[in-house]
Amino acid sequence: MSMMGMLGKVAMGILVAKGAGKIMGGGASSGGSLLDGLGGLLGGGASATDASGGLGGLLGSLSGSKQIDQNKNDSPKDFASLFNDAIQGKDSESTAEQNRQAEVLLHAMVSAAKADGSIDITEQKKILGQLNDVSEEDTEMVREIVQAPLDLQELINSVPKNMERQVYLISLLVINLDSKEEAAYLDKLAKGLKISNETSNQIHDKLGAPKLY
Repeated sequence: MSMMGMLGKVAMGILVAKGAGKIMGGGASSGGSLLDGLGGLLGGGASATDASGGLGGLLGSLSGSKQIDQNKNDSPKDFASLFNDAIQGKDSESTAEQNRQAEVLLHAMVSAAKADGSIDITEQKKILGQLNDVSEEDTEMVREIVQAPLDLQELINSVPKNMERQVYLISLLVINLDSKEEAAYLDKLAKGLKISNETSNQIHDKLGAPKLY
């Protein structure tokens, strides 16, 4: 399975495990309703299945260049479309660069899921439960990432130029912002990625999340 496909599965697992319904006003407890919620919140009313909207579309809209949302010379689909496909469980063909971007976002989501302390056993089971059709090797890779100690600085150091805002947004999506630890995590992430207070507030507005500044 491609890294893009893995990202989609892990994303759904983390959002379910961490109760993303809090960010979306509640009610998102299953895969289908979660996708519907993502579409309404992130796509400006578009369905999460709409390649121009959904989480992928929002990530693309934050790009500082054409790196993440436009790869049409390399692939028939851009990153936004591929990510939306992956969230729906479709492992579409992606380029090496798109898979590299997906790996960064996967690590960012898992890291953010640990912001309130750790990913407990119940949450781990929900995340790994999404990998029912993934090879043992890939499952073990995700398990190691999930169980590794939190190292925010390592994540910050790994983020390529022009992916800073996407990493921040996908981290915020995972975090409910109902603890000081989560707020401190996002603050350190923003400062480490050199995201201004104004930009942070704009991203929080996009998700309807409480602002830090």
